[in-house]
Amino acid sequence: MTSPKVRKPASFQLLNFWRMRRQFLDRPFGSKNLLELIKHIGWIYSPGCSTPYLTLWARTHSFKTEDLNRLVFDKRELVQVETLRGCTMLAPRDQAAIALRVRTRTFTELTKQARPQMPITDAEMERLKSVIVRALEGGPKTSEQLQKTVPADLVRDFGPELKRLGFTNSLSLAINLLKEEGRILKMQSRRRLDSSEYSYVLVSEWLPEVDPFEMRYEEACARLAAQYFRAEAPARIKDFAWWAGINVTDAIRAAGEVKPRLVPIAVEGTKDEYLIAEDDIDAFYGTPNLESAINLIPYRDTYLKGQREIIDRFLRPEHADKPFSRWKGKLINDPLATVIVDGQAIGVWEWNESAREVDLLLFESIPKPVERLVRKRALELASFIRSNLGEIRLQGLDYGPHQMTCIHDLKAFWGKGAQVDVHA
Repeated sequence: MTSPKVRKPASFQLLNFWRMRRQFLDRPFGSKNLLELIKHIGWIYSPGCSTPYLTLWARTHSFKTEDLNRLVFDKRELVQVETLRGCTMLAPRDQAAIALRVRTRTFTELTKQARPQMPITDAEMERLKSVIVRALEGGPKTSEQLQKTVPADLVRDFGPELKRLGFTNSLSLAINLLKEEGRILKMQSRRRLDSSEYSYVLVSEWLPEVDPFEMRYEEACARLAAQYFRAEAPARIKDFAWWAGINVTDAIRAAGEVKPRLVPIAVEGTKDEYLIAEDDIDAFYGTPNLESAINLIPYRDTYLKGQREIIDRFLRPEHADKPFSRWKGKLINDPLATVIVDGQAIGVWEWNESAREVDLLLFESIPKPVERLVRKRALELASFIRSNLGEIRLQGLDYGPHQMTCIHDLKAFWGKGAQVDVHA
């Protein structure tokens, strides 16, 4: 095998062509096995909206929402779990222990810092958590049902200082602590991943074989690195550290454990070191040029969310303020539903509920034949939404009242920079 040291530096265009192929965005996945597809492309975001369905539609032939619902809610071969950086993702069941082991423990750490302001003692919190666990032994329950079950004197409202930290009351905090301890999961009550009605279940009931703390943290990071670079390479250590929500030292150590070993490649225009599996070097450099590879991907699709930086890599700098939402006029580094052509973001899309069709806003100039292919793909997406989703939610529940997500509203801010004064 030719040493990567004598290769010419790779262009970002080559990286993106390769990435579209590895993500099955240039052609459909070769089978209807959704579990195998997710093992190829990596865990997919499931932020309480239509993202999981749209992510898989973009990569398969004849996808139906019920195919995914069955894997999650009936067969339990895919698990919805809060994991990396606190994000909710769909992971294969045999990787659930990794997902639970590496999850961010934000509430646990904040609770330690805020203990002097807490209107509930550590002993009372442990008692409250025990009551919740006993209640869930009888089956899934919503937070409202849990509130009726636990002793009223243990449910206490928190003051303004704690609410600024995201703490509302002792019950919600106890639930979040139990999630971070790997003892309970949050699942949709209505057997739909885009439903906003949730129940809580015991991990010991849903995944009896899983004990996340049986696995060493270092082992979990190493297994996570193997999965990440299989799906995302060529990628940098800092991309992996950001995606996983771990520190760079742990990321370097984990990447060093990956087999086949990771080797660096040079990339045009940057001194950053991009890593790829040694066995993939020849295939990477032999990637054929894509001819108008076109797809429409949803909010938080793994194609854009697997790498730390979008601008320059997937988006030309002059369009840096376009495919993102805003909060009170300030750009948020969380791309909207996006149009991808040959690996580049060239526009945004959204569902027009009244017209029952997909609206497109393209910010790159593209040849008319390519634009016709984009609009044809949009018609295919609209047909899927009408027949499979009925209604569609493009953003997750974490979008607040000051968040701007409508592409037509956001267009008014294009070209005005990352921060715009707005009255909200």
